[in-house]
Amino acid sequence: MLKLREGISYQFLSTPFCNNDENYYRDKLLPLMKECKWKEVGALPALFSANGNSVSFDEDKWAGDVISKHEIESLTFTVDDRKLERNITNEIKSFSLARIYTGKSLISFGSIRGDVNVLKKLATVMLERGLDSFSMLNNRVLKELANDNYELFSDGRILSVLNIIIKHYDHLPFSVNFTKQTARKLGIVYRPKKQHLVIPPRIFHNLINDYTVQINLTLRHLPQLESEIERMLDIQQRFKDYLFRCLREGASSAPFPFKNMQVYEYIQGHFTQNGIELVDNFSSEVTKPGKWEELMEELKPSLKGFSAYSELSTWSFEPFKLGKLSFATIGSFKDYLFELDYKCKAMCLILSGMRIDELNSMHPDFGAQSYTYNQQKIHVFTTRQSKIKTGIQTIEDIFVTTQTGHNAFKLLSTIHRPYLKRIKEPSGFFASLKASNFLTTNTKAGWNASLRENVNKWLNANCLNRLTVDDVSFLQTSNPDQEHSVGLNYKFTPHQTRRSFAFYMIGLELMAFPQLKKQLSHLSTAMTRHYANNATYWGKLRNELDEERVLQRSKLLSNVYERIAQNGRIAGGKGKALKKIAGSHNYFELGDNKRKLDVGYWRELLKSGKSHIHAIAPGMYCTNNQCDMRINVSLDECVDCEFDVIMDGLYAEGKRLNAHRNLSILDEQGELNSSVASQLVVQIRSCERILSDLEIPFEQIILPQSVENFLIPDVVSI
Repeated sequence: MLKLREGISYQFLSTPFCNNDENYYRDKLLPLMKECKWKEVGALPALFSANGNSVSFDEDKWAGDVISKHEIESLTFTVDDRKLERNITNEIKSFSLARIYTGKSLISFGSIRGDVNVLKKLATVMLERGLDSFSMLNNRVLKELANDNYELFSDGRILSVLNIIIKHYDHLPFSVNFTKQTARKLGIVYRPKKQHLVIPPRIFHNLINDYTVQINLTLRHLPQLESEIERMLDIQQRFKDYLFRCLREGASSAPFPFKNMQVYEYIQGHFTQNGIELVDNFSSEVTKPGKWEELMEELKPSLKGFSAYSELSTWSFEPFKLGKLSFATIGSFKDYLFELDYKCKAMCLILSGMRIDELNSMHPDFGAQSYTYNQQKIHVFTTRQSKIKTGIQTIEDIFVTTQTGHNAFKLLSTIHRPYLKRIKEPSGFFASLKASNFLTTNTKAGWNASLRENVNKWLNANCLNRLTVDDVSFLQTSNPDQEHSVGLNYKFTPHQTRRSFAFYMIGLELMAFPQLKKQLSHLSTAMTRHYANNATYWGKLRNELDEERVLQRSKLLSNVYERIAQNGRIAGGKGKALKKIAGSHNYFELGDNKRKLDVGYWRELLKSGKSHIHAIAPGMYCTNNQCDMRINVSLDECVDCEFDVIMDGLYAEGKRLNAHRNLSILDEQGELNSSVASQLVVQIRSCERILSDLEIPFEQIILPQSVENFLIPDVVSI
């Protein structure tokens, strides 16, 4: 049976189509199905709620939010938007309803969705053989299907769903003609499960940087954030009280609070069954005080949105403020809270390696703690709530994190605290931020799915989801058992944060395996090594690449001084200054100066961080590690820059000719202005200075009078 949130189960199972002691699927739908009255079944609802929402059996997509607004999963009965054969589709739908309405064990909507997807794959290969009903499956047919479709059967999921069908045989409209299935019976061997991906460094870096910046900016305004959330919730509560007061008083001019009459009629019937008038003008408070509100809280119907009334002066409010940010509507403010919420949760997972259920059980007041050891501040997450006292924890429940991880949980707690204060007997520590009128906590499965969805949306919005050559190369090292191609979409899942934590901690040599085992709460080192699989190889490869980079830079610096020693041509502010200091060949014959010609000398300085060099263009280099001109090179700043060394004029000559061509075209078309003219002329003259310093012969560009008219004298004479 479907696992439902507290308070929703009664509404979902109490339908207007059957009596209270009847099961809607077993007593209403199943008899019609067994009589093959599919047309009648198709017209009936498959899922519905007290809010008036429903989805009919004939529809090919059953949205979970029909049952609960917190359910984001959907059951889809098509394959790549293509309908399957009608009979087998109806059987898959009936299996879904049997799982939802019957059975002793509770199961999530997402798990049922997974089972449906597996059955659709099985149905596809069945239809290729002319099998349009699961009743046509027996042990022999299944073995043939397994032998012909090894990849489909070898992960074990189809066998699992087939055995579930056996458990529900008496609640299905088709006969079950096969026995319990095993890999041995079908003659297959399960293939190893694919390991969770490691988040590639490019994506990992961008994600952490972006989320950290937003968390740190918001952290400055925590009191204001909590105060504004309180104000928002107060506005929503007053509006809800207003709608209920109007409903109870029954004023003709009062706004209708519900989305449609179906909801109203259902609620009215429920109130009548409990001996309470829906429109009671508060008279029930005398005989049964509080009962009216208790029934309404039990039903939790969808009410009209606040936005329809927000423009009225009665319900106008000041924009919500957070530092320099301003939100004119409740919707826009909530969108910002959603964004902060999923980014904080992602950072808590990324920077600790904890599981989803461990984060879900962290107490807002005690979940994140800090203490000082050897004058160093240590930040930890803890999840064993029954033993918590501030500053005192058991070893097993501790996850070391960073200052940013600590800040993320602090911000997360601030967001949810005002909600939790208003929820009676909360079943968790994370509230549903979407709820407006009936506040409730969110399930682990609910926010887990939401986290996955929102991080993937963020990756897509920031153009980070397409795998690059470097991403694929990295994934071939971290996950060699899986195939990846450049340009394909990267899909984030929350458990990747745990695998990535293990991989980077070992690969970057920030943790040893015993430490990592303790951090991940593993019972065996074998499991820890599995999570960090291939990390040591990646670490060695990374070290080799770092060594190669240092060697190339060392050779480059050595070549610079070798050219100066041979009185070679060199440009750039630093290049000319070094040449002037060297003066003669004797400079490099002295002890310390002679070492500057040695590659090993520069290798040591580069490793220690005492020297630096990077390319800014072909043949042009900068020795300033704070330089920000690695993308757009402005040559006029490089000519005399105290950090720049120019050893080749090819790039400068190309830029000079390109600037001259652009200048001529704009002048001919009459689109030249003083700003563009100055910029292009400065570029031309800067390039000519570089060519001159390198003693490369060139023909100076003569500017026409039409161009010089746009320039001030200083630019012309550069």
